[in-house]
Amino acid sequence: MVINRIAYALMLAVCTALFLFYHNFFFLYLLIAVGLLPAVSFFASKSVAAKVKASLFVPFETIGPDNDIPVEFRIENGSFLPMPDVRLEYKVQNGFYPNDEIQEIKLPLHRGMKKYEWIIKSVYAGRISIEGRKMLIRDYLGLFTFKKEWQAEASLSVIPNQSDIIMNVIGSVMTLGDDSETDSGESIEDVTQVREFREYRPGDRMQRVNWKISAKHDELYVKEFEQVFNQQLSLLVELRRDSDQVGFLDELLTAFWSAAAKLIDMDIRFSVRWYDCEAGVFRSENVEEESGLIDAVNQMYLMKSYEGYPAYEHFKGIAGNSDAAVYFTSPSFGGYDESKKLGTFKERVTIICL
Repeated sequence: MVINRIAYALMLAVCTALFLFYHNFFFLYLLIAVGLLPAVSFFASKSVAAKVKASLFVPFETIGPDNDIPVEFRIENGSFLPMPDVRLEYKVQNGFYPNDEIQEIKLPLHRGMKKYEWIIKSVYAGRISIEGRKMLIRDYLGLFTFKKEWQAEASLSVIPNQSDIIMNVIGSVMTLGDDSETDSGESIEDVTQVREFREYRPGDRMQRVNWKISAKHDELYVKEFEQVFNQQLSLLVELRRDSDQVGFLDELLTAFWSAAAKLIDMDIRFSVRWYDCEAGVFRSENVEEESGLIDAVNQMYLMKSYEGYPAYEHFKGIAGNSDAAVYFTSPSFGGYDESKKLGTFKERVTIICL
């Protein structure tokens, strides 16, 4: 804008010098026209700015981490005049992390309604919110800027990746493992009970397909698990924000999500529990299938992260709590029986059987 004003001042000075030197009516009219240009540009641009509307839209509700998020900006110009320079300022934030990022996109403003796509990146699991803040519209000469409040919002959930964690419950004992080793490299006994393999039936989850046996028989076969669990199970998630470990909460959510997905695959019902630090209450959601898990995660994503271990404190404070619980927390958590430690996930998340 400063450069444009300097350029206009130089142009006005040149026109003035030409008129004074030549004393010609042509240069007089030129000087008058150049002198009126800012006023014409100002009122024309102001009229257009009053009729501009903008919104934003995200085409899906969930996405995995480290993916591109196409944000669609829709700008409607209710006047017949186009504008060369419209800037939309918006804020992108993951609710679990205290930092937010202010971004700006520059767009031309055509007549009617136009759509523009802008890509942002999903890095960590959580709820990504995109909020419109200001709309800046510059006049045709670039001398003035008109500011408008821009009320728009879109959000989506970044679902964690599913790691090769296998969790199974026998009575009140939980173990962690996979076909070879855990993510931390520790060998732990695998007690996953597969009763038999049978042919695929419509409605069976694709996660239960055994691809080796299916390839051998040239048709789909799924795993049938022993139904040995008859006690209420809770997955207790500590939404702890660890300032010393960037991405720690993302790894914690990945461990929790992987365990929950495995329990669903084995037709084991469970509840998800977490602490709402803003309301100061302990929340719980029962889960029976994948859609219920996504609903529970979306509710959890509305929470704020915190320091300390209030989820554990509230869980232990419930009178008569006889649930079997798997606790996902930081390695710095202490005061528990080491024999109940199930293992670690990527060396930064401790998993404990309470």
